[in-house]
Amino acid sequence: MPQLAAPALKARLRLIRVVLMDVDGVLTDGRIYHFVDTGGKLVEFKGIHAQDSIALCWLAQMGLKTGVISGRVSRGVAERMRILEMTYVYQHRLDKKAVFREVCRDAGAAPEEVLFIGDDIQDLPVLRAAGVAVAVGNARPEVLAAAHWVTRRPGGDGAVREVAEALLKAQGLWQKVLAKFR
Repeated sequence: MPQLAAPALKARLRLIRVVLMDVDGVLTDGRIYHFVDTGGKLVEFKGIHAQDSIALCWLAQMGLKTGVISGRVSRGVAERMRILEMTYVYQHRLDKKAVFREVCRDAGAAPEEVLFIGDDIQDLPVLRAAGVAVAVGNARPEVLAAAHWVTRRPGGDGAVREVAEALLKAQGLWQKVLAKFR
């Protein structure tokens, strides 16, 4: 799928009502750290960039639904997504296209009203179904080839913020965000 020219991308962004994404490699840099707690239980640890985090809150505050679809399970991710006001949190789901269809039904959104951000080949079915398919800058070659848009920033380092700002600007909502900080 060829990348969209700026005017065509902006036109599609105006239609978006739901923003979905993978977690590892999109919201994080893809590294997964493990340690054992005092009870001997394995605990997963990952970091989410603060600029991506605040951008997700802005999307929710401006009326867009947000969500993650991840093949992994992390209690920390579930709690962090709750704090970031996400509407949808799906974990331990490799059938991402089935989840995508479920989210569309629940949100009353057509596929062209959904933006999906991915980085690896398990994201391809959703990228092909979404109205705006976004690959983070350091995505796998197959994902880059399937994207309407490739971010300048890599996953885990501001790619979600880049997408959120462009989306809010395209929908005429960016000034409302900025007004909160005047």
